[in-house]
Amino acid sequence: MKNLILILLSLVPFLSLSQSSSTKIFIKCERCDKDFFKQEMNYLNHVRDQGLADIQVFIYRNRNANNGNRYTINFIGKNEFLGKDNSLNIDTNPKMTRDEIRNSLKERIELGLVDYLIKTDLSNQIKISIGNEINNELNELNESNSDKWKNWIFQFSGDADFENETSKKESNIEFQADIDKVTDDIKIQIDFDFERSKNRYESDDDVFISKRDRKSFNTKIVWSLNDNWSSGFVAGLESDSYQNIDFEYYFMPAVEYSFYPYKEVVRREMTVNYRIGFVLRDYTQETIYGKTKENVYTHEINFETRFRQPWGDIYSRLTAFSFLQDPSKNRLEFNNWFSVRIFEGLSVRVGGEINFIRDQVGLPAGNTSIEDLLLQQKEIATNFYSELRFGISYTFGSAFNNFINSRL
Repeated sequence: MKNLILILLSLVPFLSLSQSSSTKIFIKCERCDKDFFKQEMNYLNHVRDQGLADIQVFIYRNRNANNGNRYTINFIGKNEFLGKDNSLNIDTNPKMTRDEIRNSLKERIELGLVDYLIKTDLSNQIKISIGNEINNELNELNESNSDKWKNWIFQFSGDADFENETSKKESNIEFQADIDKVTDDIKIQIDFDFERSKNRYESDDDVFISKRDRKSFNTKIVWSLNDNWSSGFVAGLESDSYQNIDFEYYFMPAVEYSFYPYKEVVRREMTVNYRIGFVLRDYTQETIYGKTKENVYTHEINFETRFRQPWGDIYSRLTAFSFLQDPSKNRLEFNNWFSVRIFEGLSVRVGGEINFIRDQVGLPAGNTSIEDLLLQQKEIATNFYSELRFGISYTFGSAFNNFINSRL
């Protein structure tokens, strides 16, 4: 494999705003430091609305195999750059600091801007340094070949929270362990979660105690069959006092089809997957159906679509679930949200979820106490759940936002 050349872009850092180019840029990203980009890339005019920009930059973030993130940077040319589009990727890892991530993103954005800026009045001020060292890609390849962990990633985390007042005591303990291996051919995810909470509330006459415990061990293995098909299974063990489950074991083979090639997931995805399997349950208390344990066979189908485009984002998920031996016990879930730019300065955000619930076979028998209802210690019978979220924003005024002022 021939050595690739490492290109480092260095733009004159001391350009003042009076020396800035007339080229207008709009940067949209998720959870990134846009003020940092404006400060470090002050040789361009940063505008608040994408419709005013000569260069639109959209940064999409997805989880990569090492529990870091892959950032995909899409460049879209407008006006004099119409038709000149480009895309670059950069991978981060959990060991990188926020400052290292934002600097890496800035360097990658500037590298992508070279193709545009060489045709502007900034072309005479661009300096390019060519390194003789082996390209990072080759280094990563050599490192991968000697990787003693064989692409396995281990992550452990925990939280403990204790609060104490005269009439209230609360304690919450959580622990998570994640073990993952992700390659082009296979994805393995092993998760362990432990949650325990105890809340005590006192009044002059009464004492209310709320306890919730949840333990789960879940495994997912997925094999890549081709650009559009995948197959695998999910399995796990679980105990959940809220759902009246003393012990549960489930195993569900699955198959998935992607209408678009998986490599396009950054910008658009549309998938449908089907799962079928069995669940073995031991209940903490006798259920409303008079059972302390049962074996059930279930299946479900999921349709999911997501589009992330310059005009906005759209996400939808539809899930249909039922018991094989009794299809009348079922659940239908629909979750949808979108954020769309209507015109200059006006954006609309709408989200909602509705669930039709007919599968609560594990509800404990007997009447629901006021403590269970108010403290949410146990799952309560319901036929549906709905949620609606709506937001709108309109911005007008100066088109430029080059200045940064953090005083006070």
